[in-house]
Amino acid sequence: MNWSRILIAVIASVWFFPVNCTGTLFGGTYLAANLDARDVEKGDSVHTLFSFVVESKESSESILAVQLSELPKFKQRMADTGATDNYSFLMSRPNGRITLDDSIITYQVIEETTSGQVIEVIEQYIDGDNTIRSRYKATRSAATPISSRMFYFGYMFRALPYAFGFAIFVYGVGRFFKHRNQVSKVSNGDS
Repeated sequence: MNWSRILIAVIASVWFFPVNCTGTLFGGTYLAANLDARDVEKGDSVHTLFSFVVESKESSESILAVQLSELPKFKQRMADTGATDNYSFLMSRPNGRITLDDSIITYQVIEETTSGQVIEVIEQYIDGDNTIRSRYKATRSAATPISSRMFYFGYMFRALPYAFGFAIFVYGVGRFFKHRNQVSKVSNGDS
């Protein structure tokens, strides 16, 4: 059995094209997400949906989620009400979960030192559009972003032209070798 002929027949098949395109699109979407990962130490700015978790001693909800863009307003509101001592960026539990109307937020303390904690927050939107990973250093009164990663359905549109191009390339290679194989058979007198 000649495996190269079988491989050529498969990749030159019209039915292989959509399978190849779909598989490449799927892989390309994850590649685009990995390429969009951001690290503050490398000079990147974190994603706009970056979130922190804050532990409250006075709220009915003991853990609150605060987006980076809302952090200055949150701190100002706490200072205005004199409630700064009732909030902490340090988590007393190693992990937890917050359910909001449109997303589910989970957090985990990755590292705990004498100077603070390293916390990772994962926000998954219920509609499946976004998943945002936020990692930061926390002290009782402050939080400093470290890195962020996001998986967004829109990355699929970034990957689509490359997936289509790669599928056409593989299909073309398969057709070329299939044609070359047929010409070889005819010139050798094979039937």
